[in-house]
Formats: sequence, C-alpha cells, structure tokens
Amino acid sequence: MWRVEYDPDERLLKLAMRETVFGRDMRDLARAHARALEATAGQAFKVLLDLRGLHPLDAEAAKILGDMKRVAARVTGYEGRAVLVDSPTIAMQQRNSTVEDGGDARELITLEEATAREFLRS
Repeated sequence: MWRVEYDPDERLLKLAMRETVFGRDMRDLARAHARALEATAGQAFKVLLDLRGLHPLDAEAAKILGDMKRVAARVTGYEGRAVLVDSPTIAMQQRNSTVEDGGDARELITLEEATAREFLRS
C-alpha cells in the first residue's frame, strides 16, 4: 500500500509506503511520483519518505525506489529528503541504495519523526 501527495504550501512531497510493496506496485508509485515532481514546477521542495510499517522490499522494488530517489534529487528545486523508518532493516536498505549512488548529503534516514520534521524545516 502506498500514497503520494504534494503540498505546494509546505513545498513538501510526501511518499508513504506500508506493509508489502512489490515491483508492480512500485511501478505505479513511480508514475504517481513523476506526476508529483511535475507539480513542483521548479519551485524549492523537500521530500518526506515515510516507510514506517513497510516490510523489506524485494530486489525489483528496491531498485525502482532507488531510481525514484535519483530522479527526485536531479529535479530543479530539490532541497533534500527525510526518510522515516521504524525498522533497522529498512534503514539499512535505504542507506545501501544511497551509498550505491555515492551518497547524498541532502538525505537523512531516521527512526525519529521529530528529527525528520526538524530536518525538513531546516
């Protein structure tokens, strides 16, 4: 199960995934994510990737999510991403996808919602 929404007032793109998300679901999410990125219209924005309650992704879904993160980071106006997790396994999976790309100083992976919110406000 997933959800994507862009709040132009907050300039925040929110993606949430819960339970099990397979490759076919992730492809649908990627299309919705692309539309949300278009809605930013080049304005400054940040991303909240809420993965609390998500089961580990299979290889295909993890690759697609990594691709989505790379695409967002290249969009004009992108200022950073907070990845909110409640599982060390999901945190490790997200760190690995970022490390594979050479790292992203604009990404924070955290288990604490307050920390994620503070990062997004800064």
